Amino acid sequence: MFKRSTTLWRVACVCVCLSASLFATSAYAQPVCGSAASDVDGDGWGWENGQSCKVASNSKAGVCRSAASDPDGDGWGWENEQSCRVGSGSSNLNTGGGNAGDGNTGGNNGGGGNTGNGGTPVGAAFDLSTLRRVGGKGDNWCQTWAADDSVITAMSDGDWFDGSYRYHSRLYRLWGDQGSFSRQEVQGYPVFHTDDDGWYGYGMLSVDGTLYSMVSKTQFAAWSPGPFRGVKMLRSYDNGASWNRVDRNNNDKFIGKWDNAVQSTAAQEMFFYQEAGRTAHGKEAYPFSFVSFVQNGKDHQASRDGYVYIYSPEGSQSNQLMLARVPSWDVGNRSAWQYFAGWNGDTPQWSGDINRRQANIYLPQKNASGNHFGFYSWLPSVVWNEGLGVYVMANGGTYGGHGMSSASHDYYSKWMHTRSGSLGLWYSENPYGPWKQFYYTDHWTPDNPGNLTYQPKLSPKWISKDGRTMTIIWSDAMRNKDGYSHSVNYKWNQMQVNIQVR
Repeated sequence: MFKRSTTLWRVACVCVCLSASLFATSAYAQPVCGSAASDVDGDGWGWENGQSCKVASNSKAGVCRSAASDPDGDGWGWENEQSCRVGSGSSNLNTGGGNAGDGNTGGNNGGGGNTGNGGTPVGAAFDLSTLRRVGGKGDNWCQTWAADDSVITAMSDGDWFDGSYRYHSRLYRLWGDQGSFSRQEVQGYPVFHTDDDGWYGYGMLSVDGTLYSMVSKTQFAAWSPGPFRGVKMLRSYDNGASWNRVDRNNNDKFIGKWDNAVQSTAAQEMFFYQEAGRTAHGKEAYPFSFVSFVQNGKDHQASRDGYVYIYSPEGSQSNQLMLARVPSWDVGNRSAWQYFAGWNGDTPQWSGDINRRQANIYLPQKNASGNHFGFYSWLPSVVWNEGLGVYVMANGGTYGGHGMSSASHDYYSKWMHTRSGSLGLWYSENPYGPWKQFYYTDHWTPDNPGNLTYQPKLSPKWISKDGRTMTIIWSDAMRNKDGYSHSVNYKWNQMQVNIQVR
């Protein structure tokens, strides 16, 4: 049961731990190392504060072939004379789909599974009495539930405290519940200032104590006509106190708050960048340049298959939602990523070739009146709902330009908030679908016909125990009396949504 029989201090530690918990559950909580430097031999285990600890998701340890190699249930096994992680690919775990293999393989139909007893979602009702608007200016609000029980949220184009137009992208930490929470800036996060080019943080993830932020680059300076060009991956091992940019080979390079690398689009600084493009609406656009992580509860602990999933609207056709996945311990390694390549019945197919990607779900191109949605549409918020035993997706379309047509000047227009956006809700037993819609409206106006809503998000944390009450957060570009948009409710907007079930 020992992970490395040649390392005496580790043997001693494990023996003590097992003796202390002889009559307790075998799945005791192993501390997570504060620094990867504590793992000098690179096997995924370190020594800090007088005890053994697990190194977070930057570990290069392999995946165990069998979960039986982990008799103490701490998530680590011993096979072939080396330490290994128990997770995706272990023989008695649910792997949630096929491996990339030669780029054309399927797999078992695994994933979440409906473990809740709350019923099947069939509708939604919004509780206007719970409407709250908080803070200064800003939008987007992509969130993750961190290991310390806080919620980390991204914010774009503003400052949540003083209401100025200061940051293109910023992170904040929330403490408390939806009715009353405090907030603070994540001080170590790089400054994406409005005086510089346009970088917008969307994808946020906490997994194994490590934070990830995916920051999208606009076409030109500031907010500019689409499509996005690609994303920079940032990673923090110390809960946001310091950050690294991550190259495609999983190498970390420290990035300071005012580092020049913040603005760099050099190949070694970008995780996805202007690749595998497709042309529609008169321009070539790129996949995974505008992304959202699936949220598996607190610190990714609700994941059943060991994968991290990421959704992205296809750049040239935003209503086609793309999907990719990667083992949770290898997020920074581009060669480990697999791309959704179609369905075999309800079983997903995966490929290591990004050019073989297919849409995981098709969303509306236009509404019932023939008004078209633009490029800045359909970035989903997908969260695990423990009470219902399903994943719930909130998503919406943003109308294209002033003409709301499919022409390039409308589809890629920077002025897209001409009408209040659409809102839909879907559910699935798996993080990869298939998805079933249970609510949709072409124009969602929470409390006023003048609302100009967009970018709906679901809180990954603020969900009732039975799963029937969730919290939706959105942005609102509502105009003031002089007709200027983004002037009234351009801040954090939230409301409870009651999931109707049968």
